[in-house]
Amino acid sequence: MRIALFIMCFASVAAADPIGDAITTQLDAVLPKELGVSQVFVPKALDGFAPDAIRVEAPLEPRVGRPSVKVIAHHRTYWVPVTLSRLVDVATLVHAVAAGTVLTDDDVEVQHRAFAGIPAPLAQVIGATVIEDLDAGTALGAHDLALQPPMPRGSHVDVEIVRGGLHIKGSGVLELAARTGDIATVRLAFNQTIVRGTMVSTGVVVVGDVQ
Repeated sequence: MRIALFIMCFASVAAADPIGDAITTQLDAVLPKELGVSQVFVPKALDGFAPDAIRVEAPLEPRVGRPSVKVIAHHRTYWVPVTLSRLVDVATLVHAVAAGTVLTDDDVEVQHRAFAGIPAPLAQVIGATVIEDLDAGTALGAHDLALQPPMPRGSHVDVEIVRGGLHIKGSGVLELAARTGDIATVRLAFNQTIVRGTMVSTGVVVVGDVQ
């Protein structure tokens, strides 16, 4: 999954909206570094205004929530609801996808951006199925995807034990069902010891220092 090394804050409007983008840009410049704009609800009254004709005043004490911000355009004042959210790492579509698409590494990148709600778990996005048609640039929430089913208890997995410079490869059997990104409990084949590690991909469990 590609990593975007920049912070991106987008207005979540039904279509590209220059006024919404302008409001987002002005707010982004003055908000605390941990906050961003995840939605802008542009009123009809602002239709037709040029983006450079508006001036936005940030809330006095910005926090997560849905405040109304003061927008001044042509000497008139408008109150525009926005959603302020914390910046998080979230899987984002690099192109439009249709319902039923099984996501691959070529479909998504990770962006650090404002997101309202519960993001889809990063470790489980690849291989998940998209529930409905989604546009390019959509930040994926948990409700957007059907995750792969977990590997059942008793499944055979490859095990890598990593501790400092020590790197041992072996195999084992899952003691509990687990999917990619989960903590997995494994009984090692060579000595029957039970260990716990992270399932880094389907059928691969790393015990110790996960990269």
